[in-house]
Amino acid sequence: MSTRSGAPARVTAVDIRREGDAALGIDWADRSTSVIPLREIRLACGCAVCRDELTGAPLLDPATIPPDIRAYRIAPVGNYALTFDWSDSHSTGIYPWEMLRALADRIESESR
Repeated sequence: MSTRSGAPARVTAVDIRREGDAALGIDWADRSTSVIPLREIRLACGCAVCRDELTGAPLLDPATIPPDIRAYRIAPVGNYALTFDWSDSHSTGIYPWEMLRALADRIESESR
């Protein structure tokens, strides 16, 4: 099943919302719902400050991200991603829907 934009329903967000102060809820076009802890999203940042541009290896030290990190602002980037203004002053990452869905799937599988 695909959406009008041609993206698979599995990675097409139809609604996002804050889940308290510590998580983001996403409803997907395939009728599933994900709840992703904000800290996990922040740790997954793929910007050049947080990941090596050539290898993709993480540069971000998880110990530097507070357990209670908050998103001051969550905004869409076109129809393909979100961006966040974080309480640790970071704001350069772009989080594509595909990456957020993969992150949500990984977190769900680890909790089983």
